[in-house]
Amino acid sequence: MTSLSDIAKLTGYSKATVSRVLSGNGYASQHTREEILKTAAELDYATNAIAQELAYGATHNIGVVLPYIKSPFFSKILEGILEKSFETGYKIIILPSNYNQNLEIEYLEKLRKKAFEAIIFTSRQVPEETILKYQKYGPIVLCYKPENSGIPATYANRIPAYREAFEWLKEQHCSNIGFLLSRGKSPTISTTLQAYKDVYQLEARPEQIKSGLISSEDAYRFAPQLTQFDGIFANSDEIAANVWRWFEEQGLPKPIIVGQERLLAGQLLKLATIDNHCRQVGRMAFEQAVSKANKQTSVNSEFILER
Repeated sequence: MTSLSDIAKLTGYSKATVSRVLSGNGYASQHTREEILKTAAELDYATNAIAQELAYGATHNIGVVLPYIKSPFFSKILEGILEKSFETGYKIIILPSNYNQNLEIEYLEKLRKKAFEAIIFTSRQVPEETILKYQKYGPIVLCYKPENSGIPATYANRIPAYREAFEWLKEQHCSNIGFLLSRGKSPTISTTLQAYKDVYQLEARPEQIKSGLISSEDAYRFAPQLTQFDGIFANSDEIAANVWRWFEEQGLPKPIIVGQERLLAGQLLKLATIDNHCRQVGRMAFEQAVSKANKQTSVNSEFILER
């Protein structure tokens, strides 16, 4: 690959002069410009775009950390981020993490080195204390409510809608509810279990909590473990629909199922759902990252019974 040094050697000009001509930044005589540009064209020289962006002090890149894409929660947030990015000159760089803390720190290091102007964490494994340390290098926006009030965030305020869902399940005489979750511990899971406790005045038992459900296939595989429950609180409509499908295929009485994210799969089966307005969360997170506003904003989740 041709470098500035190669052009400088062939033309006899300094690297600084070659750089000024190729970047269009600074004075050079017409003769000098023509000679350098002619040599660059002959060598098929291409400017290092990253270096050029850094020289101007802006990359217009925003990194988005995604644990995985199968969850509609994350895919809808990403949709919202992309929708807003299309209206601007910003580029979205997807940063897959699979909740790997070392990878997340690598991405934060790239923020420190100015590869990104901002980072949006749809979810994270790295401690909030680490997020705080990297804030001085650029905006870091979380898509859930952090414990630390000094971290910018845009998130769904879930607990009123969750309480409403559990009130409805209680009205349906559901006394043994199974929780279908993506992982064992997170702010969202804490909110879910707190809302359940608020309504039922009970702590959820360990055997009620099933984690590791991310895809439709996971739901179908887990369904045989759910026959003891008369109610199911699922983490997405896709999960809910595939649990429903397994019970239907087995000819067994179905538990009352509540899904999330207002997806077509749940609508076709007329399942109750909770709309966490993830696309709106994504749009707001993008706006916050670009504006560099250090604040926390929320949108209220919505329990939907009739669809």
